[in-house]
Amino acid sequence: MKINIINLDKEGWILTKFAKKMYLHLKLMKYECFLSKKARKDVDINHSIIFLFLKDKQALFPEKTINTTMLTHVNDDFRYRKVKSISKFLDAGITMSKNHMDFIKKKNLGIKKLFAVLPPHDNDLEIKKIHIGIFSNLYNDGRKNEAFFEKIFCNLDNNLFKLSIIGKGWQEIVLKLRKQKIEVNFYKKFFRTIYISELRKIDYLIYLGNDEGSMTFMDAIQLGIKTIMVPQGFQYDLKKLITYPLKKDLSNLPMVLKKLSLEKKKFLIYKEKLTWRYYVEEHLKIWKSLKGSK
Repeated sequence: MKINIINLDKEGWILTKFAKKMYLHLKLMKYECFLSKKARKDVDINHSIIFLFLKDKQALFPEKTINTTMLTHVNDDFRYRKVKSISKFLDAGITMSKNHMDFIKKKNLGIKKLFAVLPPHDNDLEIKKIHIGIFSNLYNDGRKNEAFFEKIFCNLDNNLFKLSIIGKGWQEIVLKLRKQKIEVNFYKKFFRTIYISELRKIDYLIYLGNDEGSMTFMDAIQLGIKTIMVPQGFQYDLKKLITYPLKKDLSNLPMVLKKLSLEKKKFLIYKEKLTWRYYVEEHLKIWKSLKGSK
C-alpha cells in the first residue's frame, strides 16, 4: 500500500507536525510513503492534513486513489461550507474524537464515511509519580506506627509512588524502601527551608501517629495540600480538611493507596497506548478497510 501524506499546514504549526510524524512512522513501519503538498496519482492513499486548505476541484482528488482528510475544529459556518464543498471527492474524513465525529454526522455535511482516531502524544515525558510526604521524628515506643508504615509502603508500586521523609529514626526504613526501588527524598534533621521545599513538592501529607495530631497538618492547610491521617485532636476538629480520613487502626490505609494507584494507572494505560505508532496503525486500519470496499 502506497501512501501520500499531503501537508497543507504552515511550517512549524501543529498539524505540520502531524503530517511529518505520520510520514516518519509509516517509513519506520516499512510502508512506501510520500510527504508532499498535493495529491499523487501513483499511490493507493492520499491523506490530507488538513481539510481547510483543500480546493473544490476534482483534479485534486485522483479518482483511482482513496482520498481521506483529517477533520478537526469543524465548528462554524465557514468550515461547514468547506466540508460540504469537498465531501463529494472524499472517501472518508478522520476526526480526533468520537465526540466530534458524532457532531459532524449530525450536521449532514455529505461525508460518505467518518472515523475517529484519538490524538497521540510524543511519549517523551515520565508519568508524575504520586508524591507522599511524612515529616515526623520516630520514638522507641513506636507511637508513629512506623512498623505499619514500613509494611505497607515497602510494597508500593515504585513506578507510581515516591516519598519525602524528614525526621530522625527513619534510616533503616528508608534503606528498605530504596531496596524496593522506591524513590525517597530523605533528611534526618528538620531545617525549615528544606522542610518547606519538600512540603511544596508533595501531593499528599500522611501522618500515622495516634497522639493528638501533627503540626505539619497546619502547614498542609496553608498550602492546600491533600492529607491522609486519623481525625484526632485538632485534626478531628478540622476533619473536613482531611482528604482521606484513616481509621484508628489504620486498616483502611491500603484501600486509600490502592485508590490513588488506580487513579494514576488510568493515565499510565493511555500514556502507553496513545503513541504516534498507535495513531498511524489506526489510520492504516481505516485505509485498508476503505481500499477493500472500493
